[in-house]
Amino acid sequence: MDRRKELQNEFAMKKRTMGVFQIRNLGSGKRYIASTSTLDSAWHRERFMLNMGSHINSLLQADWKQDGEKQFEFEVLESLKLGDEVRNDYKDIKVPGGGVQRNVVMAYRDELKKLEKKWMDQLIPYDPQGYHKPPKGGS
Repeated sequence: MDRRKELQNEFAMKKRTMGVFQIRNLGSGKRYIASTSTLDSAWHRERFMLNMGSHINSLLQADWKQDGEKQFEFEVLESLKLGDEVRNDYKDIKVPGGGVQRNVVMAYRDELKKLEKKWMDQLIPYDPQGYHKPPKGGS
C-alpha cells in the first residue's frame, strides 16, 4: 500500500472530534463561543475566515482587524463524548445508495447545540462583554 493510501485510511479510521470552543480577546476578555462537528480543524478554519475578513461574527471580525491575530486565543471548552461508530469519513453513518443516517447526524447536532447553550449560559459572552448579540427578551 502506498503512503497516500495509508494516510487516507488512518484519517478515515480516526474518530471525529466534536465540541464547543471559544475565541477570546486577550486584551478585552471578550469571547466568541461556537460548536462544531470538526473540532480538530476549527481554529484553522476560524483564523482563515478572520484573516480573509469574512467571519460570520462582525464584532469579532472588527476587533480581529483592529487588534490583530496575536491578541486572540483559541480554547476547546468541551468535547462531545462520541460513540465508537463516528469516524472522519462518515462511512459509519452512510446508507446504501448515498446519503447518511439523518437521525444519527441530527442527534449529534442536537447534542452540540445543548453543549453550546450550556457554555453560553455559563460564560454569558454577550455584547458589550462578548461578541454575541443578547438573546431576544434579555439574557
